[in-house]
Amino acid sequence: DMKQIAAYYDATGQVDFFGVVGSGCDTHNSLANVIPNMSYPPEPFLHLAAGIKNVVKVPVIHAQNIKDPHQAQRILEGGYVDLVGMTRAHIADPHLIAKIKMGQIDQIKQCVGANYCIDRQYQGLDVLCIQNAATAREYMGLPHIIEKSEGPKRKVVVVGGGPGGMEAARVAAERGHDVTLFEAAQALGGQISIAARAPQRDQIAGITRWYQLELARLNVDLRLGTRADEATLLDLRPDIVVLATGGQPFLSQVPGWEYSEDPAESLVVSTWDVLSGKVAPGRNVLIYDAICEFSGVSAADYLADKGAKVEIVTDDIKPGAAVGGTTFPTYYRSLYEKEVIMTSDLALHKVYREGDSLVAVLENEYTGALEERVVDQVVVENGVRPDEALYFALKAQSRNKGQLDLEALYAIQPQPCLVEERGQEGDDFLLFRLGDCTAPRNIHAAIYDALRICKDF
Repeated sequence: DMKQIAAYYDATGQVDFFGVVGSGCDTHNSLANVIPNMSYPPEPFLHLAAGIKNVVKVPVIHAQNIKDPHQAQRILEGGYVDLVGMTRAHIADPHLIAKIKMGQIDQIKQCVGANYCIDRQYQGLDVLCIQNAATAREYMGLPHIIEKSEGPKRKVVVVGGGPGGMEAARVAAERGHDVTLFEAAQALGGQISIAARAPQRDQIAGITRWYQLELARLNVDLRLGTRADEATLLDLRPDIVVLATGGQPFLSQVPGWEYSEDPAESLVVSTWDVLSGKVAPGRNVLIYDAICEFSGVSAADYLADKGAKVEIVTDDIKPGAAVGGTTFPTYYRSLYEKEVIMTSDLALHKVYREGDSLVAVLENEYTGALEERVVDQVVVENGVRPDEALYFALKAQSRNKGQLDLEALYAIQPQPCLVEERGQEGDDFLLFRLGDCTAPRNIHAAIYDALRICKDF
């Protein structure tokens, strides 16, 4: 039908070009197709655009999940369409075209399809990029291109290889400083690496891939598989220490959960335990999600994919309530197909053992009525508690006592301690912390912290 309609209008001579978009916007489910997130393959609706091109004479443009310059070139050279639109790709890296022209394709910050941008737009918020904190903040002076410092070269030590730590190391190195990054795990990524293990989230690892390339280009000294302690850091005689040590699952908040650091002794385990492979999936699993962002529904999708019978429970209005409008439908498709039970308005009151089983006691948010589930595994997503031991070990020794000037931070201005008089080289150091080791936050917020603090080193 669309071919006939397009040919009819093309014949009038009054159409300059056709823009072809697959799917529609009549339901939440179809809307998710229009701006394909990371669960989709590349260019999933290119065949529709090519079909229209076959019946019209004017140019055809298509823009759905085309993120890579090589991909775009292949589509154009194959004659599928005449013009390729790359909207989210330019949100992720506004210098995409310039980098192509300069032969810097490996430096392009490629869109990973997180849809942080479009989901915020549909909520009436400003359009931001999950991995580029400068986008939409150019007017505030937040830079896409980091200029070299005019001051002396400093020794900057970053602890933590998650998104905040990787951005801190990148920005400090771009400023021309000598940067060392410690990461306790054998690879960079932090919570990104955990998230990427879920069935629909593997492409989020592209964030880490870009940082790996950039940190190698900038000659950052990576100390992987090394847990930095106070003595290790002080031995390096740093000028600036940036802590991005993240946090740990916050499972000790409710006494009735009876959480233990040893999964064998604990009545509940975290979504991290399950997604990382530290704890094997149960057969009959209850997931309690108090946060309603990606971790809970990702764990449900992962467990159901492993063959578990899963119920995901939340005290919010629905599971995944904070997952954006172009993203929650793809989760719901998968969860319904795998017969995951989704239950709202119930809080996890306590868990106790009964023989070889666990009994989860759920409390109705509105009536206080209790009901029980008999399962063999209880998985809890309750956010994180900051991992701040190293911060407090270093705080008193630092020149700024580990403090940020919040007014300067919010105004995107240099921290006053960066321009104050200091002692002799190596006599003291400035201490900053960012990301989850300050307070729970998402990938974008951790990167935003790092950019606005480190751009003035």
